[in-house]
Amino acid sequence: MEHQSFPAYLPTGSQLFREVVGLEQQLLDISVRSNEKLLLALLHENFREIGASGNTYTRDQVIELLAREESATEKLHVIDPAVIQLATDLVQVRWRTGGPRPALRSSLWIRNQDRWRMLFHQGTLTIPNQAKPKQRETTTAHDLVQECTVRKLRISDAQEVYEAFISHPDMRRQGDADTPEKAQSYVATLVNNEKTQYPLAITINDRLVGLVCATLDSSNSNAWLWYWMHHEYRGRSLTTRAMATMVNYLFEVRDYYRLELGLRANNPGSRHVAENNGFLREGIERGKFLVDGTRVDVYAYARLRTDPQSQTIPLPLRREEF
Repeated sequence: MEHQSFPAYLPTGSQLFREVVGLEQQLLDISVRSNEKLLLALLHENFREIGASGNTYTRDQVIELLAREESATEKLHVIDPAVIQLATDLVQVRWRTGGPRPALRSSLWIRNQDRWRMLFHQGTLTIPNQAKPKQRETTTAHDLVQECTVRKLRISDAQEVYEAFISHPDMRRQGDADTPEKAQSYVATLVNNEKTQYPLAITINDRLVGLVCATLDSSNSNAWLWYWMHHEYRGRSLTTRAMATMVNYLFEVRDYYRLELGLRANNPGSRHVAENNGFLREGIERGKFLVDGTRVDVYAYARLRTDPQSQTIPLPLRREEF
């Protein structure tokens, strides 16, 4: 019997190639993704997934997330698959998906009891290769702005809030919403207390990726502002621009006079959000927070309606809901 050496790239037309690629395609089918029994059969007991955020998920967590997943408008397909046999009963599948969130993907499949089951999966988001209209040669800045908007927080945003809170360990400091049930309660508390809370969802294609909220002190025309962003979407200036939207709304529509916020001294990203929206540092609360065993100072910022306007371009506010 001829000895088989590993790793070995499998021919596209081979039976094993077709079998495991077919299993990958099954996991993109909404009827499978919403069926716990089928997912238990396809995913190994020790399955782990590393999401685009870098967060690790167990099989149970993935099944729970998929059960709450909304149907995509565009069906996804396995594109450009390559199958590498690593051992007799172990193969790796490398492939990509298109759609609004294209990604490069890699999976490990293990065979036991004559059945292939996914042991590991990782996806890395890539830049969308959007088709451009023939009359245009480039995508304008206006086109990009229209993809991102700010709107009122909705009860139906709870799933996206949960995903944001499990996207990175530092989200623990933003509140208690690291289970679907806690996220529902978190959202309901904000939405149902409009006299004291004014939460705005930061969205991409109407899907929540972050939040900016004003805790209102109407008797003094003041507000305390706070914000967070899903780890995967940080670094795109979305929070900075959403803050500009909130500031303009509170000053121009609600006629508030003073806006305040606090941020950790070791958080340059949050400082960027505040200072690029014209907030001035008014003081330091020394050693206020205990973070990983270390005392951290907090900077106190404020902006008055009479202060100079910032140059930050706000995200569009969906006023049809107001």
